Amino acid sequence: MLRMIQQLEPAGIAARDLRESLLIQLNRMDHTSDAWKLAHRIVSDTFDELGARNYDKIMRMLEITEDELKEALGVIVSMNPKPASGLRNDTTLNESIKPDFLMRYLDDGDIEVKLAWGNSPALRMNKVFTKLAEEKNDRATRQFLKNKINSAKWFIDAIKQRENTMLNTMRAIVKLQYDYFQTGNIKKLKPMILKDVAEIINMDISTVSRVTTNKYVQTPFGIVLLKDLFTEGVAREDGTEVSNRAIQEAIREIVEVEDKRHPLNDQQITDLLAERDYVVARRTVAKYREQLNIPTSRLRVEI
Repeated sequence: MLRMIQQLEPAGIAARDLRESLLIQLNRMDHTSDAWKLAHRIVSDTFDELGARNYDKIMRMLEITEDELKEALGVIVSMNPKPASGLRNDTTLNESIKPDFLMRYLDDGDIEVKLAWGNSPALRMNKVFTKLAEEKNDRATRQFLKNKINSAKWFIDAIKQRENTMLNTMRAIVKLQYDYFQTGNIKKLKPMILKDVAEIINMDISTVSRVTTNKYVQTPFGIVLLKDLFTEGVAREDGTEVSNRAIQEAIREIVEVEDKRHPLNDQQITDLLAERDYVVARRTVAKYREQLNIPTSRLRVEI
């Protein structure tokens, strides 16, 4: 029964592991080419070495050249390790981000911030309801109307207060990260925590947290998630602090230009960061690398 299910579409489903899924997909392909035959041998006989990207060992074990290995890897890379992933019916995958704030530069160098939907339309009581409340009614009706009017007024005030809190919070963030918003350069990002903003707007930290959660700002250099602007600080030798986002960006730049045949390990990245005056521990580099979804040096090897 399992073999019958594995013959269904998409190719590779109902496999018990990744190796079996790849073999199922390979068996659906053209069996005559040399690249296919070698790809089948690699997945079948040297799968652990393939996962570890130990290409030198694969070439020795199968007695093949580097060019032959490249052709076989091209076949393997063309397959889908998660064959059913494209069948998800998840509407959030195509959901576009709608910014909550809009930001623009003014001629005098200042930065203007406003709500993306503008100020709420003037909320007011329904005239018929207000007139009804002014008429002479029995005590119970008057009390009922009074309660409803008070609830409506509270709702209107709450909407206005929320908008003011959002704007004050965003303006405080722009004030603290002025250099970043002027350039869009992530290296200009300063260490900032919720407490820094809370002190400026004279509100509780929990309020700032709620206001900035899942909120975006549209800037001239793109849409930015507010939570990404809150970063820890790392001390430099001169006593100044730099945002950990700046260090993460430096790690990304170092990895992008490294020799892919001999990727840098975490200690080598640490040494290169020190040359840029970013003095951090090797374990910190490892943590930031994982946060950036950058694999270890062993898994970044390319031929």
